Amino acid sequence: MRYWLVLFSGLWLAGCAAPPQADRGAPPDREARQQQLEALASWRVRGRVAILNGAEAWHLNVSWRQQDDDYHIELWGPFGSGRVQLEGDAQGVRLIDSDQRTYYARDPESLLYDHTGVKMPVSGLRYWILGLTDPHQNQQQPRRDARDRLVSVQQGSWHVDFRRYTRLGQVVLPDRLWVDKDDLQVKLVVDDWQLP
Repeated sequence: MRYWLVLFSGLWLAGCAAPPQADRGAPPDREARQQQLEALASWRVRGRVAILNGAEAWHLNVSWRQQDDDYHIELWGPFGSGRVQLEGDAQGVRLIDSDQRTYYARDPESLLYDHTGVKMPVSGLRYWILGLTDPHQNQQQPRRDARDRLVSVQQGSWHVDFRRYTRLGQVVLPDRLWVDKDDLQVKLVVDDWQLP
């Protein structure tokens, strides 16, 4: 009897701790959805990113806080190792490494790569993570699902796959993104979305 009680309690707790449900709502109007997503000026995500570049691979934790055009991104490896911070705004971006050394550049991609060896399309991800296309890059072959959400798009030399969406109140956002370019693959899994 005690075994069944423990098993039932474990199953109940697992059910309570389940991740957000995939969106099953009615499809919104495309223009209204676009305006809703573009209006999200402030948000935060926590998750994991896997970056595969030929024979090299990184598995990192990520925390990203966006406020209008200002962002603060933290990347770190297993057990908190190698923590790197990227802080950017309209003026440029700075990187603070695990030894608290600070470096500056105009774009986050080259700064991150030059000081860590990690390639990640930070500028595009700022939009893709919301289920939007990057307005600063040409787009080709956008595909949408029956609910009018982006399924995939080609932007510049990047191919973006929106693998799964989740609903947070009235907003539906991606929580699985696969981005690739040549031999580079970036897989982002969002574990926690925070909206104001």
